Amino acid sequence: MASRLRVRILPAVAVLIALAAAGGGHAPLSAQELPDSLKDVVKERLERLTRALGDSTGLLPDTLLPDPDEGVVVDDSTLVQLLALTGYNLIQYRSDNATFETESRVLTLVSAGGSETVMNRDGMELSADSALVFDDNTGRLVSVGSEATFTPEDGDPVLTRQVIFDLNEQRGTALDAQTQASVRAGSWMVRGDCPWVDGDLSYCHRMMFTSCDREEPHYHFQAGQMKLYPGGTMVARDVTLYFGDVGVFWLPFIAQSTAIERRSGFLPLQFSVNDIVRTSGGYARRVSNIGYYWAINEYADAQVALDWWSGNSIGLAGELHYNWARQFLQGGVNYRHFWRVEGGSELAINTDHRWELSERTRFRGSFAFASSNDFVRRNSFDPREVTQSIDSEGGFSRRFDWGTLSASANRQQFLSDDRVVSKFPSVDLSLNPITLFQAPPNRARLYNNMTWSARGSLSRSLRDLPAQNPDSAFDFRSADTEAWRGSFSSGLSLGALSISQSVNLNRNTTRDLPLDFFVPDTAAGVGVGSVGDLNRPSFFPHLAEDAMNFAAEELTWSTGVNYQVTLVGSTSLTPNLSISGRSIRSDTASVGGGGFIAAPRRLSFGASLKADLYGFYYSDRFRHKFSPTFDYAYSPETNPTDLQRATFGDRAIQPRNEVRLGLTQTFEKKVEDPAADSAGAQAAESRERDRSEGPRRLPRAQTVTVLAVRTSALTYDFVQASELGHFSRGFADNLRVSNQISSDYMRGLSLSVEHDIFDPAAGAGGGARGFAPFLSSANLSFSVSNQSTVFRWLRRLAGGEEEDDTASSTATTRTEEEDAEEELDPSGLETEDLGTSTVLPRSDDRRTSRRSSRRGGVGEWSASFTYSLARNRGVEMAGNQMVQANVRFQPTELWSVDWRTSYDVVAGAFNDHVVRLTRQMHRWEAEFAFQQTATGNWTFLFEVALTDNRDLHFDYEQRTGGDSSRRRPRGGRF
Repeated sequence: MASRLRVRILPAVAVLIALAAAGGGHAPLSAQELPDSLKDVVKERLERLTRALGDSTGLLPDTLLPDPDEGVVVDDSTLVQLLALTGYNLIQYRSDNATFETESRVLTLVSAGGSETVMNRDGMELSADSALVFDDNTGRLVSVGSEATFTPEDGDPVLTRQVIFDLNEQRGTALDAQTQASVRAGSWMVRGDCPWVDGDLSYCHRMMFTSCDREEPHYHFQAGQMKLYPGGTMVARDVTLYFGDVGVFWLPFIAQSTAIERRSGFLPLQFSVNDIVRTSGGYARRVSNIGYYWAINEYADAQVALDWWSGNSIGLAGELHYNWARQFLQGGVNYRHFWRVEGGSELAINTDHRWELSERTRFRGSFAFASSNDFVRRNSFDPREVTQSIDSEGGFSRRFDWGTLSASANRQQFLSDDRVVSKFPSVDLSLNPITLFQAPPNRARLYNNMTWSARGSLSRSLRDLPAQNPDSAFDFRSADTEAWRGSFSSGLSLGALSISQSVNLNRNTTRDLPLDFFVPDTAAGVGVGSVGDLNRPSFFPHLAEDAMNFAAEELTWSTGVNYQVTLVGSTSLTPNLSISGRSIRSDTASVGGGGFIAAPRRLSFGASLKADLYGFYYSDRFRHKFSPTFDYAYSPETNPTDLQRATFGDRAIQPRNEVRLGLTQTFEKKVEDPAADSAGAQAAESRERDRSEGPRRLPRAQTVTVLAVRTSALTYDFVQASELGHFSRGFADNLRVSNQISSDYMRGLSLSVEHDIFDPAAGAGGGARGFAPFLSSANLSFSVSNQSTVFRWLRRLAGGEEEDDTASSTATTRTEEEDAEEELDPSGLETEDLGTSTVLPRSDDRRTSRRSSRRGGVGEWSASFTYSLARNRGVEMAGNQMVQANVRFQPTELWSVDWRTSYDVVAGAFNDHVVRLTRQMHRWEAEFAFQQTATGNWTFLFEVALTDNRDLHFDYEQRTGGDSSRRRPRGGRF
């Protein structure tokens, strides 16, 4: 037993008084008496020395002075030397009484008065409510009483009825042990008898474990026998699942890892009861996830699994993931290979890699590929997969002191029409602005501080379409194409003066044309690339050769100068002058010696006017921002040659007198700052101080956009209207006007409509054109919820009480990132990984787990809608119309509904569905789900899963699809 001596330091006041009293020890008594005035002075100075420093002194008290209420703890010197000895283990005991019998060598620690007897060794503590008995002869330590607690150095305490520990065998016994362990996402309560516990193996029986924290748990697992291996592997036999005191399911054994860190091991199988005992001859068994997980090291892991689907295919899935944070390197590879029953094989792969080589160099790459689009459409049960494209992209960027170099590539594989669009390579070089004749502003002349910048790019695009039917007429628009794009631009600016230059070279190649595509008897048309040009006999002199490709090149260049003048506020006027040129070349052109044919150079001058006009309404609470743009350009007449006139046509070389108008409107509203009311008192107190400091800028009010409308620019050519003899001819032949609408009061609102203004059939021979606006395309998307501003206004108008911004007590708190994700995907079905329902594995950055724990208040709902329309004038007036909806709502406290669907307006039918009903049952979750793809595959799923460990689940699944049209019910999968 160790004791400690506490020495209390006397207060400084008492020390000073004692020293003052002892100062005149040898003077007579009369001499020690002080006058009243001197006594008062001494007393005042002593009090001043002992007084705490206040704010008036401007100083802080000395933190090194001891607190008069605290003492100094001094350890026993003998105890300190004993603790410093090496080769000994420290064991500390605490009890009310201790008895040691020398003959039997039994140490008994007894507690009294409700206290506990405690023994602590190397951070491990054992306590008992009555006594601890240690027999040195047998090496056994036994707890006496009704309750004992063992607390390890790391981990949760274990409460038992009795503990017996044998030091000689290093083995312990715990009867009726209770503890709490955190495994994965849940906290588990474990209780049972463990007759054998040592460093290698642990045996237990009649073990009960549950994650329900109620006094009477809603459910629990009961295991007859349990063995715990070194490293945290638990194997239990005779396991029964109880709901209350009713057994509902029995398993012969379970194996589970209790280790927190990653470790290698076998994957949990996914199978059904019907996969073992088939009840129908038409049932197709399926067993998946037969594989092994390998924790390679702390940076990488991998797994491989087998998927057997009777009557369809055998699949092999492999995954490799790595994350080397120190090297800023992460990524993964997901691979699936399928061997069809009827013969042949298919593969699907998805990879994603990201590497930051340095602060200036970055690499990213993702590659997705499926060998057969038809195999994906027939075997996928994911509604998203059969309608989306398979995208791949990669890029490299390097930032130098003088500029930035980037190279990228992308590929899109469309499952709907077997179309493949790729872009490789795509190189972009951007130079940093260079300041010429740099000088300080106070000594700068007219030519100082000029800036020059330049940029160049090169790209190659490919479009691969399915092969055309050889028995039908060849369609030029459905042929494979290749396009090269090269450009270079530079600019020189000096204040408001800017000089720019640009050069663009485009080469378009149409592949695999039939040899007899160009008909010699067709008259020539006007313009390279037109149908008449392609059928002109003089433009195709090499009919006998095996020339299967058609190429056309176009070279354009321009240089210009402009000067911006600020008039009033944000209103600016920019005069400009430019000169441009154009040259073309075609494989079918027999004129020009096979080289480029240059068009006449065009000189153009004009001006651009931009302004912002404002209108205020309702005491400046509403503001209307009107932003028109006005561009004028004039190009004089040129003198073209006959070759130029025949190649480019009269309209391409005639003079131009154009006006271009654009308009943007914004309606804004000033809203009150919620923090202003709470800070009103502070603002009133600081008002006088603000006046003394002089005039201050008023704080900017918070504004929201009620409505924003952006209209595309309209171009009108007066010369064109005069040449063709009518006002309507001044507009472009295919004039289209688009409007884009957005608002902050409806989250994610985006509306764009496009109209064809004139009917090409009316007035085709000349003269007036028919004004017939036609809606050619429309796109609408928005998100709403019960907390949207529009519905708040409706509740106010209806006289109802406005709901609180915060959700009810049953709602879970979400972060801003989760709110933004829910705004785009309310149900979470757009990004959820559906596992074996998909053929193409999802990449790591797009893979998200099910958001099962997300719950809102009763009556809370959110939805997002998307509408698209595309059509042309003519026979197919209906075109394509599609509506997609994504809805989530909470009808009751425990029920939630998610629904994702798309509806084809023209066909009058739904394309796909994903419906999910979820029921919360404390620690369990029941789900009813239905999925249907656009290809007709559908699946129904009923699942009951433990939220703390979703590997513990029971589900029944029935699906129709795949290579066979038979129904495939699957039930009871684990």
